[in-house]
Formats: sequence, structure tokens, C-alpha cells
Amino acid sequence: MTTDRAAFDRQLPSWLAAPVLILVASVPYAQEVKHEFHAQIDLRWVATDVERSFTDGGLGLGRFDEGHQDLQLGRAFLDYRGRLAETIDLQVTLDAYGDADKNPIDVSEAFLEWRPYPAAGWRWRTRLGAFYPPISLENRGPGWQSAYSISSSAINTWIAEEIRTIGAEVNATWLGSRLGKTVDVSLIAAVYGWNDPMGVVIFERSWAIHDRQTALFGHLPKMFPQGSGRAGLELFHEIDDRAGYYAGVQISWPERVVLRALHYDNRGDPAAFNGYESAWLSRFDSAGLRVEWPSDWTLILQWMGGDTGVGPSDDGRGLLIVDYDSYFALLSRAFGAHRLTLRFDDLATESSRGAQFFNNYQDVDGWTLAYLFELDDHWQLAAEALQLRGELAQRSRMGLDPQLRERTFQLAIRYAF
Repeated sequence: MTTDRAAFDRQLPSWLAAPVLILVASVPYAQEVKHEFHAQIDLRWVATDVERSFTDGGLGLGRFDEGHQDLQLGRAFLDYRGRLAETIDLQVTLDAYGDADKNPIDVSEAFLEWRPYPAAGWRWRTRLGAFYPPISLENRGPGWQSAYSISSSAINTWIAEEIRTIGAEVNATWLGSRLGKTVDVSLIAAVYGWNDPMGVVIFERSWAIHDRQTALFGHLPKMFPQGSGRAGLELFHEIDDRAGYYAGVQISWPERVVLRALHYDNRGDPAAFNGYESAWLSRFDSAGLRVEWPSDWTLILQWMGGDTGVGPSDDGRGLLIVDYDSYFALLSRAFGAHRLTLRFDDLATESSRGAQFFNNYQDVDGWTLAYLFELDDHWQLAAEALQLRGELAQRSRMGLDPQLRERTFQLAIRYAF
């Protein structure tokens, strides 16, 4: 790795700190600065038969395992939103999970958002910093948590693990609902960097279902730690000096239906290596539908499919390639302060090249039943039962039966202020 590339790779922490510095510099001078905080502490009782979770270097698809049961810290987070100017906001989310991550408190999102006033039937939004791409239709709560259950779907679990837009995004919405029509149409485009290792987790372990988000400066344990590199997987680095992009469209009937599709390509060079991590060429398409009825029913259908590759190859696609595909169907009903949710997930990966070296194969179904109860404005009780059954070929590399069955029950008490 050249000195110039090493310097470029180290720019991420200072680059992400820029919005915070702007806030500090602006507060003494801006008369209209407003500060909003949302904090939440989640204490959780866990019972599970997961043998060894990926958070402990295993291949378990759940966040907790048999060695980490009973009373656990589910999550503690702080959301901050500051109004720097009439149309410019700063948003930062700090997270803590109480596990063996690199930093006990870390940043999961930090970005500036510019929302000028609508003009000529169009509304514009520009985000600059580190944030989630607009894919999830279920993670609508503070701190990007699911509004329907404790654990996210497999699709949105992976987004939380490996994907963050570290760059700029523009969203242009035609406000048909304000012009006598029934529909709004949004066009979305982004350019980003610092996401070249994306793909390594789904390559090594395949899909999972849980609620843990990888912090921008954190890491995950390696499931197969042989070879050179850091002790853990660090997901947000620039390795090949190539910018990635995504583009999508959203059609919405306000308060009723949202239909969204997006194409994502990190444009990674699978031959690039910085001395610690390799770059991965990761691409996928996603599509989702959310329907809400006046009787407090919600239906969400979402699909994602793509591939990821690593290693030098003649065609530039990677020496090893894994295809991945997942979909879920979620049905939820609110009864005043109560919400009951049922979700089905289908999880699949398959080696399309290099299977003789690293046989990745996953064919797993997941069922989630969740109950949320809002006790008052501050307290929430959440219960969730999760079952995963199927086949994970990677388990045979650790001397385990490739047939997998995992059951987890979680009971959470959450206090927000």
C-alpha cells in the first residue's frame, strides 16, 4: 500500500468530524440553532440455543448465543438533531451495545441535511456525511431501529452490518399530491466512498437476523481469521480509490403506499488490497412495498438480490464470487398502545465461482413473532420469538453439522427520554 493511499484511508475520521465542527463553530453565531435529543436504553433478557454467534467469531446467525444469555444490554443510543440554519440540519447517532467492539461508544450516523423550501412542485433534499441508504421500509424508528420488532429482517440486518453511505445523496421529489394528483415521485442518487470491504460478512457467514448495527469506527470478529489482516473486520475503509454509486426511484401515495426500487454498486476493485482488507465488488438490486390501511394494519414486502466478489481475475469480477438473495413479508397490526407483528424471511447464498476453495451455501427460512407495548411516553415493553431453520454449508468448515436450527426469545424493557 502506497503512502498516498494510506493517507487517503485515514481521512475518514476527520472527514466525518467536519459536520460536528461546523455545529460547534455555528452555535455562538446562529440565533436559530435548535437542539433535539432522543436517547434510549434497552435492557434485555435473552434465552437462545445459538451455539456461537458471529459477534463472538462463530457462525451463529443471531446476535446472542448460549454463552451470552439472561440479562444483556440490548442497546443504548443517543440521537441528536441540530438546526444550523433555516434549511440545514445536523444529525448524529451514538451507539453502545456492551459487547467486545473496538470502541464502547461509537458513531453509526453523522451527516448534514439540506432541505430547501419546495418550489415549482419539487422538493429537494441533500445529505452529506455518513448515513443509511434509503432501502429499508421497516427501520423507521429513532436510531434506525425497526418500528415493528426487536430484530430487523435479514435484508436490513445486513444493511446495518455492512452498508453505510459515506458521501453525498440527492433526493428530488415531484409533489403530485400537492398539485391535484394522488401520487408523489422521488428520484434518488448518491456517490460515496469508504465502503470497499462491503461483502466480506455476507461472503463468510451469509445472511443473519438481529438488531446490531456496525459502528463507523467499530469492527466485527473474523469468522475465519487465518491469513494476514486485522484481528477484526472493519467495514468502512477506502482501498481502491473508486467511488461507488446508487440510484433509485420511489412512488408514494402519502400515508398509504410506498413503492421503492434501487440499484447499488460500490464499484470495488476485487484485486485491491491495503495490507489489512481486500476490496470487494458488491452490487445488488432491491425493491420494496409498504401498504398501510386506516384500520392500523401494515404490510411490507421487500426483496434484495446481488453478488459480491474478491480476488484478482481476468474479467475483473473477482476470483471468488457469492450470489445472495433474500426476501421477507411482514404483517403488523396496532391496537392502541399494542402492536403485534409476524414476519417471514427467506435467506439464500450460493458460490458461483471458487466453490472448491470456499463453499458458501445458505438456504434458511426465518419466522419472527413480535409484540410491542407502549406503557407511556417513555417506557416500552418488547417481546420477540425468532426461529431460523435450514442449511449453512460454512458450518462444516468449523466441524459443525451444516443443518442449522436456532431459536431465540428476547424480552426488552426500553426507556426513552
